[in-house]
Amino acid sequence: MDSNLSGFGPGILIVPVVVGLAALWIGSLVSIFRRSRAMSGLELLGWCAFVVFAQFIGPLIWFFVGRDRYMTG
Repeated sequence: MDSNLSGFGPGILIVPVVVGLAALWIGSLVSIFRRSRAMSGLELLGWCAFVVFAQFIGPLIWFFVGRDRYMTG
């Protein structure tokens, strides 16, 4: 017995994951740039590169570790 979702293939699972990762990635970059006044240029470049190249773990580390270091008043 075929279900109605069998015609979609793996896209039904991949698309929400990709959208979620893109939202995490974009959200972390926005958060980094909002706190850029509290960072040096090298720190800003380093965090952006880390988030872009470590696509899943980079944003998580930013949100759990890095964001609190650069709180703006």
